[in-house]
Amino acid sequence: MSSKYILILYGFSFEFAANFTENLTPNGTATQSSDDDPIKGKAENAVNPPISNAYSLSYCSNTKNADGGITEAWWMFEFSFGKAFITDIKIYYRENYAIRMSGFQLYVTNTSTIPPDGYLCYEDHNSPQPPFPNTTQTIPCNQLGQYVIYYDNQGSDEISRVVLPVVELCYVAINGCPKSYWGSNCEISCAESCIEQHCYPGNGSCILGGCIDTNCLKSNCDKDTAVCTDGCTDKRTGSYCTKYNMASNSLILIHQNVDEQTSLVSDGNIKSCVTTQGSEILVQVDIKEISIVTAIYFNLNVSSALGGNHTIYVSNASSLSENITVIYSGESVPTLINITTVFRYLIYEPPTLTENSSLEICEIGIVGCPPAVYGPLCNITCPMHCRGPCDLENGNCSFGCSNGWSGDRCEKDIDCIATVNPETSVETCMPLVFKVDPSSGPVNGGTLLTVTGKFLGNDNDSISVEISGVICHNVTVTILETNLTCIIGEGNITQKKGIFVSVNSNNFSDSNTTYFSFKEPKIINVKPSKGIVSGGTTVIISGQNIDFKGHNRYNISLCDSEICIECSILPNALDATIIKCKTGQSREPRNMTRLQVVIDDLTNLTLKETFRYLPDPTFNISNEPQKSLQSGGSTFTIRGEGFNNVGDITVEKVDKPCNVPDDSLAVCETPPKLGNQTNQTVIVHFDGLTVQIPIEYVTDPTFERFQGVYEYDKESTIKIKGKNILNGARHEDYSIHVGLDGSCFITDINMQLITCYPPKSVPRTNQTDVNTVYVIVNVGNIKAYIGDLQYKEDVNTLAFVVGALAAALVTAVVIGVSAVVILRKKKKKAIKEFKMELMTREEIIRKASREGYTFI
Repeated sequence: MSSKYILILYGFSFEFAANFTENLTPNGTATQSSDDDPIKGKAENAVNPPISNAYSLSYCSNTKNADGGITEAWWMFEFSFGKAFITDIKIYYRENYAIRMSGFQLYVTNTSTIPPDGYLCYEDHNSPQPPFPNTTQTIPCNQLGQYVIYYDNQGSDEISRVVLPVVELCYVAINGCPKSYWGSNCEISCAESCIEQHCYPGNGSCILGGCIDTNCLKSNCDKDTAVCTDGCTDKRTGSYCTKYNMASNSLILIHQNVDEQTSLVSDGNIKSCVTTQGSEILVQVDIKEISIVTAIYFNLNVSSALGGNHTIYVSNASSLSENITVIYSGESVPTLINITTVFRYLIYEPPTLTENSSLEICEIGIVGCPPAVYGPLCNITCPMHCRGPCDLENGNCSFGCSNGWSGDRCEKDIDCIATVNPETSVETCMPLVFKVDPSSGPVNGGTLLTVTGKFLGNDNDSISVEISGVICHNVTVTILETNLTCIIGEGNITQKKGIFVSVNSNNFSDSNTTYFSFKEPKIINVKPSKGIVSGGTTVIISGQNIDFKGHNRYNISLCDSEICIECSILPNALDATIIKCKTGQSREPRNMTRLQVVIDDLTNLTLKETFRYLPDPTFNISNEPQKSLQSGGSTFTIRGEGFNNVGDITVEKVDKPCNVPDDSLAVCETPPKLGNQTNQTVIVHFDGLTVQIPIEYVTDPTFERFQGVYEYDKESTIKIKGKNILNGARHEDYSIHVGLDGSCFITDINMQLITCYPPKSVPRTNQTDVNTVYVIVNVGNIKAYIGDLQYKEDVNTLAFVVGALAAALVTAVVIGVSAVVILRKKKKKAIKEFKMELMTREEIIRKASREGYTFI
């Protein structure tokens, strides 16, 4: 079936017919250079299912494998209907023997001559060392011929022996259409106006020239020359309209007299033209992305020029002053410029003009492909890791590869450390491991681990994993090459470092990094000890080493001798010592005598504690709605019984939980009004039980600000004016803040006025003036700034205090000085008297000594 697609790639929008060609191998005969087995391994095996690389002489072709005498081997397919246009050839070579493909050639020819003398679609670079060719390949060819030949004259050195040329093809598909046909099933005849009635199978465009109805505008073409006489259909260009026109989706700017119909310049119709006049004319075509261009077509005329050259520039910038390249300069305008270059902007500058000069532009065609596609009709996607546009013919990455990739088509991962199996000569990459998730689990094992990396294999590979010295079993590849899962076995808390991954005997080992650690969990306590039968009670489980993060790792239940009721773990409610869960429903009040926590299926922790399921609360709810401010924050009450059995009472869209003064009363805050409805229903959650409360929303109060700074004498009240002050709010709902820690005591309040006493001493403030504080009215969710309050200073009192302090200070100084003088006089007198007494005693002693007395 044929389908049409619209693609948008790199800023381009283009349309093409899907290239649904047919596998032509059911229509022809396969032969090969020799047979290795008289019965099996025949050439025709390669064109019959299964589509696989798995080798068997019953399914694969096999030429003679000998130690001498063979210099070439080939496999050939001949079409029974004659010539076919072949778009691509898909081959499945014998698995694990890529070395035998090294140096092979693939031909499309019109003769059966060996060595082949036709068109070489592909030739592998012969090398005795890896990398070797892929055993599964799709090779583009786009060639007309009657024979397809796989040819090998190289042989291979397989370490243990040298193998002469051999062909072992397990499946071959040759896609295309018989000559003169195209379409999804090759059922549509090519246009007779195509030269030799030869067209491209994907869309019927003429290959050797000629015009077809779908390419030529209005189906008009010269049957002798095959030139489209009126131009091309959308997105085509060239004399035969066989080229993709990048200008068809471009932005075109014609300086001087800018015509609104500039799109006519690239619409394909060579008879719809744009004319402009003046002395300064410049034409710029912006193809929107830097692209590879191979040819440029012009159909334009200049009149009344003074002389000079027609100049054509290309650039990656719109300005003529930046990095421009001249691709043509001459006295006449070319109709075709064949060039291979890369640019975004095409600029045409005519010769010197006069005010009466004119330029007529009928068509500009730019042959190339938008970035990310290539091929004759720009319908083949470039390799995904190309950096920039790819080669228009072969798809090679002309501007290099994205980070992490290499090779002509950027198909090689630079992280690949290649290894070759010595027995099969197959090249593979050593596995790499980046991360293991989760990073911890209980010592009993059972944790489902995800290993992330590169080259981790696929479903059919032999893979083994060992983490922290413990085997991880049930290995499953979840994302080819990059992710696998496994279940860790039993370990102990001392095992922390190391990982070993083997993929088909290619090993990754790291003994220095901790990827996963074992912990020994323990539960110690659970609270609260009660909840309602409707469930929804938040239970907090305390313990040690119980923070095992990840999905579906916990199974928590409250149990008695008959049943267990699940307690669902709360998201983001884990740490090393706490697990939070919400109780499930119970059909009746009952006592659950055991808490059971199962982690990763194999760890079963129990705690013998009683959790009581108590009856649900009952409610006394009036049908008369309670009033609330539109901004929310108003209080409303719920009356009933059994409120103390509930863990949390919360209102939807309100962060603050309700206050429960006693078992029969809950005081809650309203959420802000939603939408335009005055009467709304507020949802209140009593754990797992919900109650609907009717609320009537009324207009919020508004308040007038002070006129400037309000001077306060420390004695009077202050007055705050407003509107709707008691509309949905009560006296007790209001509080007035003064400064950082003061409040204004409300003495009177009505719908238009609040009267209150500020504190007599100045509250703390965050303003520069310590005597100035702000005033804020709080009601519900409203915090209204009223203005600044400035406390007056008592000047006389201050002077008296300062004077008294000064007098006291002077008196103290006088008394102090006098005391020092008196003390100094007394001290001098005492010293003098002591010296006189000492001299008298010395005289008595000397006299007694002379008279012979003993002095005692």
